Amino acid sequence: MANSNKQILETASAARPANTLAEARAAYVGRRYPLFEESFNLFDDSGGFRPTFIWAPLFFGLFWFLYRRMYLEAVLAFLAGLALMSLRVAWGEGGEGTVMLMSFCFSLFMAVAGRWLYWRAVDRRLEQAMRLFPHDPDRALAWLRWKGGVDPWAVVIALGIILISIIGAARGI
Repeated sequence: MANSNKQILETASAARPANTLAEARAAYVGRRYPLFEESFNLFDDSGGFRPTFIWAPLFFGLFWFLYRRMYLEAVLAFLAGLALMSLRVAWGEGGEGTVMLMSFCFSLFMAVAGRWLYWRAVDRRLEQAMRLFPHDPDRALAWLRWKGGVDPWAVVIALGIILISIIGAARGI
């Protein structure tokens, strides 16, 4: 099935002008696409990861992934945070510094790989749009605009869940 998807994408990209990929990405990313365009082109040219830096994942990590509708990456970042907290508990107070260093390194990794992870997430959505609307680029672009952009409500909901969890833990629930 992966090969057939690849064939569909290759056929579709061969049949459309070169600017369609940028147009589709811009439709999904939204008005802030110019901030990502240069790095997306860099990843396209290199065929994969190139280190770039974006400050938002460094400071906001999980919330930046949610805001950018990168739900899979947000779950993985959350699980990595849980793993680091488990290490802190398992190693006791003697391992506190090591876990803090590991946590900082993980945040730094997210800052360096954040744009690349976003590039991959955007292209996953583009592939999905191509599968859903293989012969109707206008509907695909409309679908990308509807599914894309940012999701501030996901951040608000996540903060609410965290706040409820903290209050529940403080009350011993």
